[in-house]
Amino acid sequence: MESRSNAAADQGAARSHSLLDFRKRRFKVLARNDLQVGAMPRTNLLLVGSSGATRIVLDMLRLELRGPVLRWQPGQPLVLPPPGVPATLVLDNPIALTREDQQRIVRWLEQVVRDVRVVSTTTVPLWPHVQAGEFNETLYYRLNTMCLEVGL
Repeated sequence: MESRSNAAADQGAARSHSLLDFRKRRFKVLARNDLQVGAMPRTNLLLVGSSGATRIVLDMLRLELRGPVLRWQPGQPLVLPPPGVPATLVLDNPIALTREDQQRIVRWLEQVVRDVRVVSTTTVPLWPHVQAGEFNETLYYRLNTMCLEVGL
């Protein structure tokens, strides 16, 4: 009797695992189609979704990124490439940027508009934070050139 319940549990786990694999494969196909548009040079991209899903999309997108890739994560100092250097800035959880860093990015983007792209990943929508005055509205629109909501 116990061996049957173990076998049933094993089958259930196998089905669950294969369903997750199917969802990941399907997600990758759908994301790849969206990324054909999002991978265009100088298209800023905002990825909203679970950290696992945004990581998958970011890994897929990494092949399309040109020039040096600078990555900012909360708790790190913000380092911006100098004007005239084609680069990609990846912002993980931009809601954690200080107001000063948000202003620095806006000024920097005004100087380097043709040379860079910004890819931002977040697990929460930014617009409610803009409405609450917690996030710079100009920066929101600059980051949100193309928004992909991703999930598994």
